[in-house]
Amino acid sequence: MKHLIDLLDRGELYDIFRNFGDMSGLGVSLRDLEGKELMSYYKDGGACICNMINGNPICVKNVSYSGRLAANLGEPYIYVCGCGLVMSASAVMLEDDLIGAVFCGPAMLWDADEYALDELEKNTVHTVLTDADRKHIAANTPQYSCCQIRSASGILFRLVNYMCRSHMDILNQRQEITKQQATISVLMSENRQQLTAGKRTGFYSPENEKKLMNSVRFGDKTAARRQLNNVLADVFLYSGGKLMTIKAKIYELIGFLFRAASEAGAAQEELLKAARESQKILEDEISFEDLCYCTSVTIERFIDAVYNGGRNIPGARYLAAAMTFIAENYACNITIKDVAFAVEISTSYLSHLFHDGLGTTFISYLTSIRIEAAKELLMASSLTVTEISARVGYTDTNYFIRAFKKSLGISPGQYRQQNTVG
Repeated sequence: MKHLIDLLDRGELYDIFRNFGDMSGLGVSLRDLEGKELMSYYKDGGACICNMINGNPICVKNVSYSGRLAANLGEPYIYVCGCGLVMSASAVMLEDDLIGAVFCGPAMLWDADEYALDELEKNTVHTVLTDADRKHIAANTPQYSCCQIRSASGILFRLVNYMCRSHMDILNQRQEITKQQATISVLMSENRQQLTAGKRTGFYSPENEKKLMNSVRFGDKTAARRQLNNVLADVFLYSGGKLMTIKAKIYELIGFLFRAASEAGAAQEELLKAARESQKILEDEISFEDLCYCTSVTIERFIDAVYNGGRNIPGARYLAAAMTFIAENYACNITIKDVAFAVEISTSYLSHLFHDGLGTTFISYLTSIRIEAAKELLMASSLTVTEISARVGYTDTNYFIRAFKKSLGISPGQYRQQNTVG
């Protein structure tokens, strides 16, 4: 699990705490699951009771419990602390996991009269506070109603949780970019090897572009991601790494894919919005890495538009269902009969859909899925070739090795040696 403080911009968070504290007069702190304070702000510069007895074991235990209770409630939890003052705990969540809590307070529900001082003394008799400290605390602790405390804590709850989600989204995006670039680098290396061996005639393959367009038409995101990376590797080699040439080629590619999605019956409003946003990105100063990621996002939005608009291509839903079945069951010993039975059509019709829709045969498509899965295992695991062969659906290791070599021109062992991660 990510550490709470690593998911937040410390400078931005402190500014929020400071602005909130100066406006409300309330102290505010961020704490982890054990109740340990990670960051805080007190308007009076330290005379707040929470700051004066910070680290008290009873207080730490109370705030830890209150943060967990707030998570169970799904809203800020208002409570009276061990010193008899009002506090609020707001859970900080990442997806379904509690990772910490934000606290605001203390506040008083009554006037700072003699009775209030007596109560404060009773509740803090075992602390380091002096009578002078208690008088200062009573005079300077803001008076709030429970409703006001709830509203104030609700603001903090939304702000901090929004910051966590936003920062996590950025981290996930960078991880996706890194993973995509690693894949593209491997593909470029493979393309160069195939070019040297005379297995391809140029850097750019129209066949890869055609496969990508078909994936968009039939709403297959998994295949679209794979084919896009193939195309992007081609584009980089074709352009010699010149960013302006890459942008021009991607601009052309998005136009082709826009038309393919439109012909497939994509929801036009969604399609146009995605196309306009991609055009803005292409006009900006952007790195090759970010350009690849943004193109991938655009294509996924095109595919979503195809789904939401309903497909116009005959048999599209059967082909999409078949591709989904293969993606989920390629590790099993499946045949075209198994897939046809699962999607409730004849084997001849399914074979026709693969040929006309994807420009390939069922066996070639299944093999490509298995080889892609094998490549990932070869790079990222220590499994033997025999174990990988079994995991991706082959009962005969020698047959797997021949299929792999036919596809990439090198054996699984050579591929691992050339592309092992780390």
